Amino acid sequence: MGFIFSKSNPYQHSKFANSSNQLIGGIYEVNNSVKSYLYLEEENELLREQNQKLLDKINNQSLTVGNYFSILEDTLYMQQYYHQAASIIKLSKDKSNNFLTLNKGESNGVKRNTGIIGTKGVIGYVVASSSHYATVLPIIHPKFKLSVRHKKTKSIGLLSWEKNNTWQTATINDIANFMTVTIGDTIETTGGDTFFPEGTVIGIVKETEELPGKGTQLITINLIENFGNIHSVFAIENVSQIEQQQLEDSVVIDE
Repeated sequence: MGFIFSKSNPYQHSKFANSSNQLIGGIYEVNNSVKSYLYLEEENELLREQNQKLLDKINNQSLTVGNYFSILEDTLYMQQYYHQAASIIKLSKDKSNNFLTLNKGESNGVKRNTGIIGTKGVIGYVVASSSHYATVLPIIHPKFKLSVRHKKTKSIGLLSWEKNNTWQTATINDIANFMTVTIGDTIETTGGDTFFPEGTVIGIVKETEELPGKGTQLITINLIENFGNIHSVFAIENVSQIEQQQLEDSVVIDE
């Protein structure tokens, strides 16, 4: 097949040039898409590193180590939370006892009792770790328990994963029934569990039900993290975790 082309015919020349540009442009577009795909993993890793640094700044709940006030740049201040990017390499969501496995372990500072969050909110905490891997107890496990807070009223309740819950929902008990909790309200962390910074989102209220005779209400929430589609996570190191736990364990109240 050949082209009959005349230099003296400007219309024919223009049509040929336009067709060539479209063809070459299409090739460049395909080539660019291939390059973009090849560099996608590298770009994602850079984004994760940037997100990690941003989370460190956002959750930089500084602790005053001295006796008086001090400014942010003062050495008396220390950062309480640090974030380590990781990936989920194994996940179950439809079992009665669900677990997650991360590709980071003790050699990266990811150890037992390390909190794990996703790009939106709470996922769970580490219950076992080796040098390069960690096992996570997620919200969607019957043994997962967490003290949580209704953002609007600051009321504190207990989050758990019950038999009637799916991998998309969880249950909250112990919030008084005179507290106004409405559909669409946010449930967040209290910051007192040593796993997660205060105010980390857990879920959105789906429905509420008063419990007669108990003075409390049963709250069902939609989890903020989609356990059917999570990959990138952050492990949270709380540098004051051991100190807080030792203090709480040392308290003895005479009955």
